[in-house]
Amino acid sequence: MSFMDDVKISFGYAKKNMLSFLLAMFGMIILVGIIILIVMSPLLVMAWLANPGDPEAFGLTLASYFQGLSGFMGSNPLVGFFAGGAIGLLFLIPIFAIGTWIFGAIYGMSAEIVKTGGTHAESAFGYLRRNLVSYLAAGILWSLVLFLPMWIVGLGATALTGFSSLPAGWGWPMAIITFLYFYILGGFLMLHLPATTDGKSALDSLKTSFTLTKENMGRVFGAWTIFIILIAIFFAPVALYAVYFMTPGVIDLGFGITIAWAAIGFFVLILFALPAMFLTFTRIYLSVTGKLGQQESPAS
Repeated sequence: MSFMDDVKISFGYAKKNMLSFLLAMFGMIILVGIIILIVMSPLLVMAWLANPGDPEAFGLTLASYFQGLSGFMGSNPLVGFFAGGAIGLLFLIPIFAIGTWIFGAIYGMSAEIVKTGGTHAESAFGYLRRNLVSYLAAGILWSLVLFLPMWIVGLGATALTGFSSLPAGWGWPMAIITFLYFYILGGFLMLHLPATTDGKSALDSLKTSFTLTKENMGRVFGAWTIFIILIAIFFAPVALYAVYFMTPGVIDLGFGITIAWAAIGFFVLILFALPAMFLTFTRIYLSVTGKLGQQESPAS
């Protein structure tokens, strides 16, 4: 079985189960919103108590709590990533933990689809409940494995300019290194959540993902590359236009077209590509571990 077969069959499953995925993702978004509100509620209460009856002061106080995050995700994301500091990482770790918990539930749905050909949106919430600890732990591992090494490397680079920017001429080399790092490491992590969904602990799943990917490099990285290219097709134009052609503060026709193209890409990714990616790597995991079975591919 080639990676092209995995991707083709997974897009077929995504098409057949589009409504279930949409309902599940909508439910996940609502759940995430509730969680964020719960997490932020002490923050909101403290900001209000500090400035009761003064909306402007309340806003300024609340904004001050997010200076670490704004420094991490500032006008120059690459510099913000490297120079934003440990405060930025403290925001990323819980965000990744919650995100992995949510995505893990979608992988649970994907496993049902690959094994039986169908699923229901409510199945996702069952996986959220059953694998809470494993998924959250997996998210923490992802954030540490993905971001901590590159942050340490970038910290040394920005130290040369007082942690304010990358040295002159380092922007493109660091961007290329960063992309290659996330591309390679991301490929090795693609079987992590399918393994966690299969009942393994977060750490065992991480080891399993690296081992299985090393044994099936062509199949895993072939599929991973297809999805990276698909994302680039839709979102690279707007980024490149903004960097090379856009006049600051002016949205011209060319930039408007690239924004519209990116908006189309967003809906394509949500409706088809993202579910297909979950399905693809779930299918690869089940196949290489001998758990796929002999079910037929869905009709296209």
